[in-house]
Amino acid sequence: MSTIQNIGEKIRILRLQKGLSQEQLALHAGLNTSYLGQVERGEKNPTIKTLDKIACGLDTSIENLIASSEQRNGTSKDKNAVLTVLTSDDLRQLIIDTIKNNVPDTHSGLSKCNDDK
Repeated sequence: MSTIQNIGEKIRILRLQKGLSQEQLALHAGLNTSYLGQVERGEKNPTIKTLDKIACGLDTSIENLIASSEQRNGTSKDKNAVLTVLTSDDLRQLIIDTIKNNVPDTHSGLSKCNDDK
């Protein structure tokens, strides 16, 4: 599926999730209904200005319309490649560092509780 088709599919999905018909979205976006249908089917290559109108009609951002599913889910080939290259020791250290940086220090919290008694 081409990028234009992916964008069109994303527009269609968001439109349906919001319970809008093509006519309603076209009206909100200031576009011709048949043109919007062609964009959704990947038959037309919309300009940035048109994508902005559609995004406004869907109450979303252009970025959301054009982001791939991998980008929206926070996964990428680059991340997977990095994890594949890491050795077990490297991966272990990465996990430890991530935990240290993102999990509150429970020992200092216990000290405070004990000091309050």
